[in-house]
Amino acid sequence: MTSQPTGLVLGNGLSVLLQPLPGCQVVATCLHVGTGFRNEPVAGAAHLLEHVLAQGASSSRPLTDAVAAAGGTVNARTAADYTQYTAILPAGALELALRIEHDRLTDPDLGPAHITAQTAVVQAEIRRNMLQRPHGGLVLFDLPALLHDTWANRHNGYGDIEALGDLGPAELGRFFQASYAPGNTHLALVGDFDPHHARDLVEQHLAPVPARTGPPRPHTAEAPLTAPRRALRDERIAATARTAIGFRTPDPATAPQAHLATVLLGELLEDLGTDCACHRGTRRTWGAFKARAHRTGNPFDVARDALFAVDFPHPVDLDPDEAEHCLRSVMACVADGSVPLAGPLTRIRRQLALALHAELDSVAGQASWLCVGAAVHRDPLHLAGLPGALLRLPDTEVAAAAARLAAAPAARLTSRPAPTAPAPAACAPAAVTAVPTGAAR
Repeated sequence: MTSQPTGLVLGNGLSVLLQPLPGCQVVATCLHVGTGFRNEPVAGAAHLLEHVLAQGASSSRPLTDAVAAAGGTVNARTAADYTQYTAILPAGALELALRIEHDRLTDPDLGPAHITAQTAVVQAEIRRNMLQRPHGGLVLFDLPALLHDTWANRHNGYGDIEALGDLGPAELGRFFQASYAPGNTHLALVGDFDPHHARDLVEQHLAPVPARTGPPRPHTAEAPLTAPRRALRDERIAATARTAIGFRTPDPATAPQAHLATVLLGELLEDLGTDCACHRGTRRTWGAFKARAHRTGNPFDVARDALFAVDFPHPVDLDPDEAEHCLRSVMACVADGSVPLAGPLTRIRRQLALALHAELDSVAGQASWLCVGAAVHRDPLHLAGLPGALLRLPDTEVAAAAARLAAAPAARLTSRPAPTAPAPAACAPAAVTAVPTGAAR
């Protein structure tokens, strides 16, 4: 994706981006709704509604079957600040995809039977992917709740099993009407199509969607964290312990340089691991760092600040203070120059550039990032510019980010095996217990 896409805004408020790729033989669509788990009314509502609408709408089920029959694919996902529906079809089948998106926006299947079935699917997904895995949900669920104070950042957007069970047609209907408004929606078309014909098809199928504006979303900034927060969590299905330490990240909207520096710092910490020479001989043995600059692992598609998390396994009898001291020591070494940065950061920038360019390998990836760029970052080519931005970022910015975090208050959550006892069901949520806090190291 090299050229600037063309765009138009329909009379109902829906924004459209077109990126022709003549000769590629396929076409992709992405419907991007500017509502994710950070702006949902109930924990997991955006995720559940995504499942409910993943196959289009009640009237378009034959259309999704036709996509499969033509060799096409459909997919959907929910992120912090948006929900997306993507499709890839053979060239010439663009109208089929647009008919599905029209039905998705105008004829949602919000019948009780369909909602009940999809609620069960989401609940099973949460159990399988999180609650039935050792230390499941440590960073995705429990650490944000300890670190943050606002609903947007602290609640479990993947889904609260009990809260999901209380969502019925009326609640999801109100959420749909507010969130799936054309004024809160972007549509990207990428692939082998004539742009003039594509515009005509978009006008024909999506201009009739009734005009609605998205709900107002004033940003509520987090109050600064002034003291450490610490908690212990009993884990019923793990043999070892794991500690997660979370910090507040810079806001990518107002401090993009500091945000990118934090992303590079996370990659550097994983590269250094716990074998950094600056603290050898003063530590116990534990597993490697796993760092991330957003709870879902993608720091480039978020509109606002979130969390910077580092977690790692360790022996059950390791004092969590020692684990936190290890992390802060490594960051202090990065900040004061004890750890050479030029070589590792050059390699990390190259690896990130390869990964970012790979995101644009498929037409669906291009369509998705056009929408993320336009809706979240006000630049459709945001992702294409990231490798250059990372290359231009001075190493000193990464050292400065390490210095800030090395001394900053943090939330620390240790997940440890529960005392031996008759084990409850594996899908029961782990218990989190706050413990008294002292001064941050």
